[in-house]
Amino acid sequence: MVRSAESVIVARPADEVFRYVADLRNEPSWHVDIESVPSDTDPVPVVGKSYPLKFKPFMGKTDGTFTALEVELDVRLVYRADFAGLQPQITYTVEPVGENARFTRAVEMRPTGFRVLMTPMMAAMAPRRNKVFVQNLQRVLES
Repeated sequence: MVRSAESVIVARPADEVFRYVADLRNEPSWHVDIESVPSDTDPVPVVGKSYPLKFKPFMGKTDGTFTALEVELDVRLVYRADFAGLQPQITYTVEPVGENARFTRAVEMRPTGFRVLMTPMMAAMAPRRNKVFVQNLQRVLES
């Protein structure tokens, strides 16, 4: 099992941070492994709906999806990603911290098949990549 959770305090109100991360069209601006999201994507995900994305992870560019599993407005989003044979569960949580917001991005993944051999590498990489993503979000929203 690969798990990682990284948080950052963003100097913006929690509802603004939630709206920004809920809109997958913003994902490429801070999540550097996402190349593009169709412009007609829902601004707030709909539970059960799959959204196409173009990924550019370390293994090369590939098409994939984010399927919305849970949406708790202004608080939490849970997706199941599907790309390159991997299906991580990704959770975004936004909590108010005074006038600011704590954004947490958590990833859980259980590689299967030959990918099991890559579990130690993924377990080392996931926290580093996750930290980059949340820091990018902070930078984008505070600039």
